[in-house]
Amino acid sequence: MYMRVPADSLMGRAILSTRLAPGAVVALGLLASLFVPVTALIGGAAILAALPLIGVTAFAEAAYALLATRSDHLSRRVLVFEPLVGRLAEASWLLALWFLGAPGWAVVATGMLCWVYVQTRSRARQVGLRDLGMTTLGERSVRTLTVALGFGAAGVIAVGGGGEYLAWISGAVTVAVTAWLLMAALGLLQLVIVVAAALRDD
Repeated sequence: MYMRVPADSLMGRAILSTRLAPGAVVALGLLASLFVPVTALIGGAAILAALPLIGVTAFAEAAYALLATRSDHLSRRVLVFEPLVGRLAEASWLLALWFLGAPGWAVVATGMLCWVYVQTRSRARQVGLRDLGMTTLGERSVRTLTVALGFGAAGVIAVGGGGEYLAWISGAVTVAVTAWLLMAALGLLQLVIVVAAALRDD
């Protein structure tokens, strides 16, 4: 579930006034996310640049959700590729966290759990469960906040410096990935329980 922007809010009216195509904001979000691993490779204070990039991706996703509901001619190509862009964005974030020292197994496991979560929710909607009645710990907004906190901590440590700063950065991003992993697992469990309960009579 992406961050929702009410159409009658100040931000919602600003987004709608731009008359941007939904595909354009999807491309903007993907472009911003692809630069996140670059900030990790550069290191130092550049790590903090990941925060506005993640913010741009989150804003683009919220704008897409709003623009898509108001569009009369939503391209089927955009509908097909928008979920893929979301997974590529998360893959870029995980890659950047791995560059900064997060364990490879945790990065891979987190990516797999997120993919399974998204697929499960998508299939549930396809069989008619449009509103599952709950927000789980595995939602996109939760994942975005978790990764932003991880990059924020790593960036502050990098700027502060110190003899052990590399180990501290590795520790910070490891905590972030572990938190993301645990929330993805718990969110998937919540989702499975809700879907199973909703379909128990089938």
